Amino acid sequence: MNKHLLVTISDDPKAHAGLRFVCAFFQHKDDVRLTLFSTSPQPPAVWAEEASYETLRLNEEAALAITTSSKRAMAAARHIFLQGGFSAAQVDDKIVSRNFSRIQDIIKEGESGLYDAVVFGRRGMLKLEDLMDKSASEEMLQERFAFPLWLCRDVEYDRKGVLLCVDGSEPARRMADHVGFILQGETQHPVTILRVLRNSDQPQNLEGLFTEAIGALEDNGFPSRLIRTKLDRSDNVAQALLHEAGQGRYAAVAVGRSDRHKGVLSQLFRGSVTMAMFRRLTGAALWVSR
Repeated sequence: MNKHLLVTISDDPKAHAGLRFVCAFFQHKDDVRLTLFSTSPQPPAVWAEEASYETLRLNEEAALAITTSSKRAMAAARHIFLQGGFSAAQVDDKIVSRNFSRIQDIIKEGESGLYDAVVFGRRGMLKLEDLMDKSASEEMLQERFAFPLWLCRDVEYDRKGVLLCVDGSEPARRMADHVGFILQGETQHPVTILRVLRNSDQPQNLEGLFTEAIGALEDNGFPSRLIRTKLDRSDNVAQALLHEAGQGRYAAVAVGRSDRHKGVLSQLFRGSVTMAMFRRLTGAALWVSR
């Protein structure tokens, strides 16, 4: 089954971390399908009382400049993927006129296209951070969407392996399934399943902490010989995850997020553990489950 990724792009050539991560991460690229997605801002509106030959001409020029910039960014992104080992037949282009904000349009496309993951580069992550300071974004923060996010900032492309963080929650189970699906055929990436217990936690069955995650990986055909488990104890869960991510030099750190808050981004930014990972993780991509 093909793995279909929605890769967000912009006209900033420095914002290609997501593109380059995808190229570096997949060794067996034949099973991967990519859709490059760009939202173009609308040119300024021309009100009826302002309409004239000059204002309409300027509006058309602005629209043309926006379209040209988007097409140029799309061509540059496609070139990166072709250089990275993907064939032209595997890469689709999609440019849409912006209906809402850039992030909201990406959410709409991610939902309607049933993608296996949505990939953000550095610029997309900075835009996500900006939402915290904008009261007008509260409605968007409460949106719910059903795809994993791959957040790529300060990525080191030579890293291997996935750190799968589990806590017994349903989102963590879904993330384990996602990791298993994405890693089908990718045997250069071993998986370390990490469970961090607080010092006060007293589990009855330590072995059972990893059973579901191991099963989800194996059900997707991921070989058991490439799975290892690790138990850590810390009252600072985020710090323990960050320490292991740095020590193990993983390509990606995969976490689930809770539905206790209203929406995925609401929890992403208000949850202390995921927020710390989002802010402080370097070297590895951060995968966040729905």
